[in-house]
Amino acid sequence: MQHIRTLLAGAAVLCASITNTQAQEVRLGGGYSGSNVREAGLESWSGRAGYLLGADVILGNIWFVRSGAHLHVRNLNYSIVGTDGNGNLFGTDQEFRYTARSLRVPIHAGFRLIDPITEPAFNLYFFGGPTAMMTLSTNLRNDALNVETRPAQWQVGFGGGVELGPLFVEAGYDMAMSNVFKGQAFTTNPHVNTIYGTAGLRLRLAR
Repeated sequence: MQHIRTLLAGAAVLCASITNTQAQEVRLGGGYSGSNVREAGLESWSGRAGYLLGADVILGNIWFVRSGAHLHVRNLNYSIVGTDGNGNLFGTDQEFRYTARSLRVPIHAGFRLIDPITEPAFNLYFFGGPTAMMTLSTNLRNDALNVETRPAQWQVGFGGGVELGPLFVEAGYDMAMSNVFKGQAFTTNPHVNTIYGTAGLRLRLAR
């Protein structure tokens, strides 16, 4: 919890400094989120399509920092098969869907190829840094299991995007630094990387 408080405090300081920064921008957007499971294991974990919705604040010109808050919905499929007293498998696999809703908070640094002060019609940018995903709710769709999801999962990633006047399109990849569940309820406790593509509106507040 201390790490979460530190991250949120840093994001609050970042947003509070808007009035003292020359370039300010708020972005509203959303899009696709996919999951790349690093350890499928006996449960045959596999990623399914999810989505992101949220807003970011960007401070800076060519070099910038940004933070935000996004609703992140992640979907994974998993299979459960019976085991006897000796640990031997029997029966038929049953597939279930695991859905997690999280508050995604990125803290990124990046740079643009063209200084936005010149108001270019087209610009490219790149970014990277850590992201915290704080669990809001989960659904295993299997009442026989008693499983606890980690309250916070950490990722480190990178990405890039295109600015087209008042619009933006971007894509990124986040690598999981922590696994999904607490305890040993599953044989395999996966690390889940995130690939995403989003688009939306740029609201430029100052120059």
